[in-house]
Amino acid sequence: MHNLELSDTQTMIQETVRKLVADVIGPQALEHDEHGRFVTGAFRGLAELGLFGIAIDEASGGAGLGMLAMVVALEEIARGCGSTARLLLSQCGLCGLALQGLHGAGDALGELASGASVGAFVGREFGVVAKQDGDGYVLDGKAGCVTAAAEAKLLVVAAKLDGAPALFVVPASLAAIKAVSALGYRASAPGSVTFAKLRVDGAMLVARGDDAATALARVELAALIGGASIATGSAFASVEHSRRHTEERIAFGKPLARQQAVGHKLIEALRRASAARHLTWHAARLFDLGQDALDVARNAKLTAIDAAVLAADEGIQVHGGYGFVVEYHVERHYRDGKTLEVLDGGAQALRDALTASLAAK
Repeated sequence: MHNLELSDTQTMIQETVRKLVADVIGPQALEHDEHGRFVTGAFRGLAELGLFGIAIDEASGGAGLGMLAMVVALEEIARGCGSTARLLLSQCGLCGLALQGLHGAGDALGELASGASVGAFVGREFGVVAKQDGDGYVLDGKAGCVTAAAEAKLLVVAAKLDGAPALFVVPASLAAIKAVSALGYRASAPGSVTFAKLRVDGAMLVARGDDAATALARVELAALIGGASIATGSAFASVEHSRRHTEERIAFGKPLARQQAVGHKLIEALRRASAARHLTWHAARLFDLGQDALDVARNAKLTAIDAAVLAADEGIQVHGGYGFVVEYHVERHYRDGKTLEVLDGGAQALRDALTASLAAK
């Protein structure tokens, strides 16, 4: 199989998700983003298609279709609504893959994979600390902005326990959660999560030590690859919205699309989006094969972030004054792209990690 060919199953997923985006997700995106309203209808649509279990292995109750299948779905969804794509990544790629294969995570994983409950992942970058307290544990720490937290029923929490990594599944009702108004991905129910010396039951600890470390490494790699696919979808969307606009707008007696300077902007944005897709799909295939994908995934996300920001920036310029109006999609994609430059460590953290990896070779 050529590196850029999809299997019949992956192509079917792409086409099915594309229809969901056209019928449900895309038409609602502007309104939900403008008002910061949770994409309830889109969430239900993803659940009905079984997409929340797409990358989770069959032994854990998922579809077992792999990372590339999820990446294909994420890219298509991000073309229509980045917030909905972030929810799928959070629910399946973060919460779901964190709990995959862990004894005691069955009920929670089943709820997440089916879409019966909204989950939110509190990563170890937030520095949550756990201490044993009798037959239970005390969690302490704060996460400033977590996707889906404001709507979550379950929290999958990465913490440090006795200096080693640990994973907890905590009912969201136990934590102090506050909705936050974010620059980008405003319809993904972002929220702050605070554990103020919260005592939790011992059964809420689902992994510690090596098991937790393995799960977290898998999740963090999935976050890189999934984030890259979302940024790639956003880049392609900005190019497409700009192309349509330039075909409709007349300047100097001909459509903007036939102005060479405008065409150059769109071609450069399309070139970068295509390069980001190549890297992202390659990283996803390495993930599915169990091979080392870390640096490829870092490169993919960095390339995709740059592509998303450039495509939206050029799109705003092509649209002129219309580019700053919320009724035009490029404004939303620009905010989402700039958010990716700082979210989850941002572009600079990726460059630092790649530099350190290169120096170690």
